[in-house]
Amino acid sequence: MIARGLEERVLDLLLDALKDKGLVKAGGKQRTDATHVVSAVRDLNRVELAGECVRAALEALASAAPGWVEQVLEVPGWAERYRARIDSWRLPASKAKQEQLARAYGADGYALCAAVYAPFSPAWLREPPAVQALRVMLIQNFVRAVDARGRQVVQRRRPLSEGGAGLPPGRHRLASPYDPDTRWSVKADVFWNGYKVHVSETCGPSGGTAGRARRRI
Repeated sequence: MIARGLEERVLDLLLDALKDKGLVKAGGKQRTDATHVVSAVRDLNRVELAGECVRAALEALASAAPGWVEQVLEVPGWAERYRARIDSWRLPASKAKQEQLARAYGADGYALCAAVYAPFSPAWLREPPAVQALRVMLIQNFVRAVDARGRQVVQRRRPLSEGGAGLPPGRHRLASPYDPDTRWSVKADVFWNGYKVHVSETCGPSGGTAGRARRRI
């Protein structure tokens, strides 16, 4: 239903059924509110997200095509950087070292995508959700530029306010390679990684609830 954009159609069918049963009538009162639903994934900052997206893609490819991984992916330092979940160890305290690590994750991600999308690689290697999540993360968090020596370098995206290329709005920004739909959200003083559930109620003259419809955003 989500892939074909039929979410609103489901809600319309529900409302039609409620009307047929006399539970929803024209001219009544309606109230709507929203609450938060926390996603079942770990909270990651931008550096951790970059590293975990690379690691998740490597894990998926190693499971699907171990022979291809052994023959094609021979990048120094990968075994050390991605042997365990990125959030299972403490990031460097220095901002400069965090920046260096983030750029290394970005460079590794580009190298992995280049290998997966190379003409000699099987096309089905591009299909795992973890590989698609890696592509999205790279687009949203990194840019490739040419330095003064003419070399291509990987840089992190910066907000427009800092003179950078800009970051995608929160509603589009990937928050986890394991749940591509979860998003960082805020409501009043509540800040969470997950979803919003909107609840609408129609009330009869007596004040009782006549019908209720829900949808997740």
